[in-house]
Amino acid sequence: MIDSNKLILKKLGNLLRSRREHLSYSQRDVASMTGLTMTTIAAMERGSGSTMHNFLLVCRALNLQPRMFFCEDIDLTPLYNISPQAKSRIDLRTKLEKLVSDSEFFDTPRRVSEVLEELDYDKSVSNKFSVYLTAYCREGELEYIKTGNVKRYTKKKSLTNPKSGTPKN
Repeated sequence: MIDSNKLILKKLGNLLRSRREHLSYSQRDVASMTGLTMTTIAAMERGSGSTMHNFLLVCRALNLQPRMFFCEDIDLTPLYNISPQAKSRIDLRTKLEKLVSDSEFFDTPRRVSEVLEELDYDKSVSNKFSVYLTAYCREGELEYIKTGNVKRYTKKKSLTNPKSGTPKN
């Protein structure tokens, strides 16, 4: 565990111990109110860490709102960088989301090859795009028209009349 996390857990443990002592509870009292062992309570108070579930059980027993523990900002910089493959996937999904939701591109039925060209991606990822576009169909944002083996994706037609807001017949 990194040092900053150890310090945070130590501080949380000290706050839990302080509150328990303020209420004149023993570790045994807190253990019986939570169903946890005294060893677990002692470990939490030492800052040895625990699960979120256990943390919430102890907060309930001590009548503490968890937000009181996090008044100050914590440095949340990830320990490791995201992989290039994950960055690429996120970039792809972000571009596709903008194309589907924030543009008129799919007002006209489009083949996967047209989507690849619009987003400047190589044909080698066409299967991946087919999967993503099919997911948009399942979510109700797109639908497809199939002619032979060719699918063309388009924005899902509204089930309501845009002028009146009433269902179409």
